[in-house]
Amino acid sequence: MACYEFTSRDIAAAIEAAAHRGVKVRIVADFKASRQKYSEIPVLKAAGIPIRLDEHYSIMHNKFIIIDGSSIETGSFNYSMAAIKHNAENALVLWHVPALAAKYTTEFDRLWAESLSPRS
Repeated sequence: MACYEFTSRDIAAAIEAAAHRGVKVRIVADFKASRQKYSEIPVLKAAGIPIRLDEHYSIMHNKFIIIDGSSIETGSFNYSMAAIKHNAENALVLWHVPALAAKYTTEFDRLWAESLSPRS
């Protein structure tokens, strides 16, 4: 998962539950947004999910999830309560598109490599 703002406890709980079921989860998040008051990034890090923070940009504004190396979710939707309850957002899920998922994986790996693990 690559994310800018992540403040939804429900989404964080689902990701945490998936990780505890054995789903491989890694998150690259925006450095500044991860430090906001209601960010779930510290909660997910404390749960043992591998997190890296990207501070190479004014805003690391990506929002996508790669699913099983073959499907993707992307769009304007931040993983936030504001996006869920108040904003005009879009999210697109493309199932069984391994060639496109590979391109997203390459971008995720690039972001992961340029990012740093959060300091405690």
